[in-house]
Amino acid sequence: MTQTDVKINKAALIKLTDVRINDNTSLSTFVDNAKAVTIPLFPETVQFTDSALKYGAAIVSVNLNLDQYGSNKDVYKNESGGYCLHLSKINEIAQQSGVQITDSRILERKVDERGRVTFIEHQVKGRMRSVDGSIKEDVATGKYDYFRDLEKYVKKDGTAITGMINSRRSHAEALAESNAKTRLFNKLVAKLPSSFTLDELKKPFLIPYVIEDKNELLKDLPKETQQKIKEEVARKRMGLMDDIYPGQKKVVEEAQVITADENEQMHQVSEANIIDEKPLFTPEEKAHIDAETYRDAPQKERTEKIVTLYKLKGIRNKDNSEITATQVEKASIDKQIEAIEKLLLTPDAVEDLP
Repeated sequence: MTQTDVKINKAALIKLTDVRINDNTSLSTFVDNAKAVTIPLFPETVQFTDSALKYGAAIVSVNLNLDQYGSNKDVYKNESGGYCLHLSKINEIAQQSGVQITDSRILERKVDERGRVTFIEHQVKGRMRSVDGSIKEDVATGKYDYFRDLEKYVKKDGTAITGMINSRRSHAEALAESNAKTRLFNKLVAKLPSSFTLDELKKPFLIPYVIEDKNELLKDLPKETQQKIKEEVARKRMGLMDDIYPGQKKVVEEAQVITADENEQMHQVSEANIIDEKPLFTPEEKAHIDAETYRDAPQKERTEKIVTLYKLKGIRNKDNSEITATQVEKASIDKQIEAIEKLLLTPDAVEDLP
């Protein structure tokens, strides 16, 4: 691939992620165009019944700098000479598409007389939001079987490939879970091939995720109302909560104006009862609740929130560079929600006075 090809592909990728898909005609055209530069994991047809929900596209690339065994943190070489995705990469793809794992457990685990694993069956449950507004839920299982490996991984002379068998056995739990998650992901989104060639993996995966088109929701409102709502949303995202409804705040302040006699009566009652009123939620509880609202949000929206909070709080990398969306999305959903919670409790940065 020439340098020119790389530049063309990058430009094409950026253009693809800007496309918003809201009917099956645009979906078909999009997938055909995407195949030239990506591995699109979009379904062929879907129900577009909610006009406010549309498909967006996220990119997940694969590291192809392999070690002597044909593996790295993203892929590993299978017995057929093809390449499979590690669980961490499958998780990354699932996160980008909005898949949430709601349950993950071992159903059955067998060991030999020395305590070594011989069989594992793992089950995972998950859900994701569809463009018709519904929540799709499904369950899948994956297995590891040592005795099956003994029959499968043999040389032409019939002797076992001991290295391969022992390696798989040492990762038995991860293999069973990986198989289960791959099957679950295939059920919830589009078919993800189980094996690839290196040439295929030179193309990044193009992942569908559902977004809420707020402009679609606002278009039937008067233009002045649309602009006001957009301004309020921007203020909320910037953390300017008190300024969203200034009129409401003023009414509250006016309602607290009381006479001197009323004030004296209230003071007497307060001294008699010695009751300290407490807010409904502590700052920590409110931060936790607010952070959890982003768990079901698309990855793009969650990333934007975290990056914005980092900027607002003045938190940067050790080399003083800004924390990027790529850095944020390397973390698990749980870690991202935890970051939002901590950032909401962190004071805003104070700009230096001139």
